[in-house]
Amino acid sequence: MDDDLDPLTSEQPTPPMLLHSKLLVKMAAVIAISAVIGVIFSGPRFAVGVLIGGLASFANYFWQRNSTRAIFEVAASGDKPGFVAVRYLLRYVAIGLFVAFFYFTSLLPVTAIILGLSAFALAVVVVGIFSIFTSSNRQEL
Repeated sequence: MDDDLDPLTSEQPTPPMLLHSKLLVKMAAVIAISAVIGVIFSGPRFAVGVLIGGLASFANYFWQRNSTRAIFEVAASGDKPGFVAVRYLLRYVAIGLFVAFFYFTSLLPVTAIILGLSAFALAVVVVGIFSIFTSSNRQEL
């Protein structure tokens, strides 16, 4: 075997803010593409549902990010997170009530709302796939 192995990456790690903004752009793209596909195959109500769910996905993302940061700041100071941790968990209650509202009122399709809410997960998958196929330092087999 060859003892002179190349490292997997030779460039500096990407700054967190750059990754953060790329993820948000991918989230917006996933929402927009899903809304366009929704208009084509299911009509405008579905597209509006995806857009409303997508906006809720952004709100959920920032709520989770800020709550997590607050929990770590409180814990770093030596205190117990207490109410700050409850704020993090209330996020799930708010999402549940949000989806339940559309379920019980039938204003918009619940599947569209849930698809919009899943924009973060889909964006993470897209970022992962892009990073796999656009790696600048590939090793030959």
